[in-house]
Amino acid sequence: MLDRAGLMRDSSGDDLDYGALEEATGFHLRLAQVGMFAAFHEDMAEHGFSPAETSALILVGANPGIRHGRLAEALCIRLAHMSKLLQRFEAAGLVERRRPEGDRRALALHLTAEGESRVAALLPDLAAHDARQTATLTPAERAEFLRLLRKYAAQG
Repeated sequence: MLDRAGLMRDSSGDDLDYGALEEATGFHLRLAQVGMFAAFHEDMAEHGFSPAETSALILVGANPGIRHGRLAEALCIRLAHMSKLLQRFEAAGLVERRRPEGDRRALALHLTAEGESRVAALLPDLAAHDARQTATLTPAERAEFLRLLRKYAAQG
């Protein structure tokens, strides 16, 4: 992990030579993701959702009527995994599938009242989690960090 001076150290606190990984973007993104997910599970445990589940619920709530495939695409989740996730949401009474008017073959996703309530309850905790995770950045640095992440992710 990186220490406050930006040096790579192992759990013993000793300097560790990471070789070419020191400058590998993907390696540092992975370390950041591991740390972010660990903190997410700690900060958001009371809600009982994984990061992917939280993202899916928020997107369905923000985009009522979104289609299953579009949701999977937006979150970079395989369709089969999204199907299983949605089945769990439906069984828990959080999401329902509705047939849109004019297209009897399609299914549109909507949060149930319980789903809306659960999303509303988790949003303040998610914002607090995000603030804690970026607390070492100034507001300008955080904005730049997000801009760069969006730019990097868009090239995929």
